[in-house]
Amino acid sequence: MSISSNEQEHRNGRSAVGNHVDMSLYPPFIKQLDAKLPDYTREGDIEYPFEEITGVGDENRIRGNWSNKSDYLLAVIGFTAGVGSFWKFPFLVFKHGGAAFLIPYLVMLCLAALPMFFMEMVLGQFSSSAAISVWKVVPLFKGIGFAQVTISGFFAVFFNIISAWTLFYLINSFSFSIPWSNCANSWSGENCTLGTRIQCREMNGTLLVNGSCIVEHAASNETTVIPLHDLNSIPSLRYFHTDVLMLSKGVDDFGTLNWYLGLCVLVCWIAVFLCLFQGVKSSGKVVYISVIFPFIILTVLLTRLLTLDGSISAVLYFLSPKWEVLSDLHVWGEAAVQAFYSVSCCSGGLFTIASYSKFHNNVYKDICLVLLVDVFVSLIGCLLTFSAIGFTCYEFAIALDKFQIRDGFHLVFVFLAEALAGVPVAPLYAGLFFIMILLVVHATQMFVVETIVSSLCDEYPERLRRNRRHVLTTVCALFICLSIPFCLSSGLYWMELLTQFVLTWPLVVIAFLECMAINWIYGVDNMLDNAKWIVGHWPPCYIFWKVLFKFICPLVYLSILCFLWLDWNSIEYESYQFPYWSILAAWGIASIPLILIPIIGIWQFCIAKGTITQKWWRVLYPDDAWGPALAIHRAEKFPLQIPEARRLLLPPEVEIAASQRDLQDDIPMNSGVLTAGRSSEFAQTTDARSIRSTVAGGGDRGDVKSIGATINTMIPKFERETAI
Repeated sequence: MSISSNEQEHRNGRSAVGNHVDMSLYPPFIKQLDAKLPDYTREGDIEYPFEEITGVGDENRIRGNWSNKSDYLLAVIGFTAGVGSFWKFPFLVFKHGGAAFLIPYLVMLCLAALPMFFMEMVLGQFSSSAAISVWKVVPLFKGIGFAQVTISGFFAVFFNIISAWTLFYLINSFSFSIPWSNCANSWSGENCTLGTRIQCREMNGTLLVNGSCIVEHAASNETTVIPLHDLNSIPSLRYFHTDVLMLSKGVDDFGTLNWYLGLCVLVCWIAVFLCLFQGVKSSGKVVYISVIFPFIILTVLLTRLLTLDGSISAVLYFLSPKWEVLSDLHVWGEAAVQAFYSVSCCSGGLFTIASYSKFHNNVYKDICLVLLVDVFVSLIGCLLTFSAIGFTCYEFAIALDKFQIRDGFHLVFVFLAEALAGVPVAPLYAGLFFIMILLVVHATQMFVVETIVSSLCDEYPERLRRNRRHVLTTVCALFICLSIPFCLSSGLYWMELLTQFVLTWPLVVIAFLECMAINWIYGVDNMLDNAKWIVGHWPPCYIFWKVLFKFICPLVYLSILCFLWLDWNSIEYESYQFPYWSILAAWGIASIPLILIPIIGIWQFCIAKGTITQKWWRVLYPDDAWGPALAIHRAEKFPLQIPEARRLLLPPEVEIAASQRDLQDDIPMNSGVLTAGRSSEFAQTTDARSIRSTVAGGGDRGDVKSIGATINTMIPKFERETAI
């Protein structure tokens, strides 16, 4: 908090100007009163200077806020509705019963994704703190914040490589004939073939029902049969492996560096740096392009693909529900995993984005809106993919029930790229598609990096907050160095290891620990009271939320974790089997963020002051600074925490004769925020101390302060545990 220089001098024991009163220490309405205000005297209470929030500027003038509500909503949508809606969700619907898969997905979205999404949005907005500082709520689990920042670092590198690949495709789309639309290239190879229907039409042949083509040669009176081509020989796959990645033979064959891809990495990181240069003020304007424009492109592409041959029939075929899959527990496990990852929780980004929102923003409506948009984008991604499948099956003369696709990189950079290559005016639609993917990935990557920067600046404000741009520059430079090795020939294999290990199950472990720390140690009642403080009322069906947070969520996260571990198989890409040492290395890298949790927890316990019992109190109860960042919001519930607010509420003749040292000795936890059980104990203790000081003639002692902060009648009462 910013304080005046005179006030600082007064605290340091130096002379201050006697008649000067710092009005930032008082509520805004006091400025309108002609009252003689006392000089400021530090009393050992938490001090949060009052802020002027009636103007048009930021509510929190130290950290800043989103310029308006639309910036904030678009930022959350851009962070959550990522590329997974295009390369994972359509594959699961394709594989697990079509529209029937939506039932387990929506159920698991409510049981696995919604609670964690709600929790992170509420706590981030309530405390105005990013991923690390928000764990003042339970200091023992502060390592979860560092683990989330570490995982965000892995995500930043991962999304940057995806952006670089997309940019490489986009640049090569600007030509009259896109490279992966034909086999007349040096990288095509001997077995490269176009679609059976295309090649048969070019050779004036006859297409059979089984997909083969018969070509009659009139000159030699011979007949040639062209068999059904394998999709592994299509030019888009050859282009992705040979020209874009320069793919080597294995994970240990590093090969050469693709400098063109390296330049794309550098360009993408420069774009992230420029978008975050002014913090949320600049990124809040970028989202109008990176979030809204992809929806426009998606509408154009979907409209065009639905007009192609075979697209409508494919959409109807793959969306037709197969209800028998609902009895398969494996399908429910896949739905739970996808639902959990679809909202991008447990990486710290939701804490960060919500922390820049205004305190009394209605977070309930925001959560519902974002989840609805996320489901809508996933469904549109399905329609786009299935229409492309229909057109591809038509071109290759493949029956829909015989067609197989792969998820991940293969779906976006091979299959969809191949489908768009056969569309009339292919460069235009291919360019639009890769612009859309680039913007979607950039929006997610932008707030992943913002999470890292804001978390560091909030945790070390005195050193880093004023040098935020230097922190951003250092982070981007570090990640450029970490991204370049993925441009080697073995980069795709290491990306597969990141996808299968590092960016999967550690998030579920963090979700379980976060759920237990907030709902069982901090208290689900306290967390829901925080939400009530923000919005003005509790969420509907209070008992449902309480049962969901305390009992259902931990069981769901443990079930997801068991499913991921038990469903694990040996990793392979195409026909390449990953060696055992690479799998061990991936497990080790995935464990790095989780190791930080016990290490930092032990450190927090060691640096806590007091006896063993007092140490446990200090690391399990909220820190003194936990709560709303601004005094004007704290005073809504706890006016007696603010010394100047107490002077306005209590008569000046009420005095207590107790020093700050006595107060700390009598109260086990010197927390500026007390729970209901401790508040009554605090009141009785200080009341008794007031009586003792009066009997002992404390009125003549030099440590008497004209404040009645702790009389029992003025302590706030609450129905349940207090909000903080």
